[in-house]
Amino acid sequence: MIGARCVCLSLRRCSSSPRPKHAAPAKLFQVQELLEVQNPTDNDVKVHGWVRSVRSQKEILFLHVNDGSSLESLQVVTDSGLEPRELSFGSSVEVQGKLVRSPHKKQNVELAAESIRVVGPCDVLTFPLKYKTRQPLDYLRQFPHVRCRSNSLSALLRIRSEATAAIHSFFKWCFLFEKTYMPDPSRDLLLCDFQRQRQYNKVWKTS
Repeated sequence: MIGARCVCLSLRRCSSSPRPKHAAPAKLFQVQELLEVQNPTDNDVKVHGWVRSVRSQKEILFLHVNDGSSLESLQVVTDSGLEPRELSFGSSVEVQGKLVRSPHKKQNVELAAESIRVVGPCDVLTFPLKYKTRQPLDYLRQFPHVRCRSNSLSALLRIRSEATAAIHSFFKWCFLFEKTYMPDPSRDLLLCDFQRQRQYNKVWKTS
């Protein structure tokens, strides 16, 4: 009986003892939001984007990451030993670290990275965009899946997004406007043909 009571008391003490607090997960921010910070508080932040430039030295690694929310890229500084093997120009990365004040005059803040994860590697030789090369618009139109990464077309897309949102909000609040999309005749014909083919297959199997 005495042994059982001792075991119960020890279990109660273990259950009532304070548990270690886990660190809060880093909050995901856009590049534009971090660049607008005037007084960084060394909070843990996370950024997703594409690598615009990579500059590796003996002890320090410099990155410029952009997610399309701003024309200016965010500078990432970290230890050179943290550089992943697949890190290159054009690769998609997830960077987590602390936002600190930058010692340079041209930029207000920079990200002191604690972890860099390559989400999507990029082959520099076959990638259409080249480092420090301004491609003409006719060349970028040939690659619609990556042309939004260029400065000119990304700025154009942001302007169009803001203009479309402003027009919709104006008509919605003033005239109770509701946007609807017209049906696509070609899509409807394809659906009808697909349904007819399925019915034909059912009849053919049953017969």
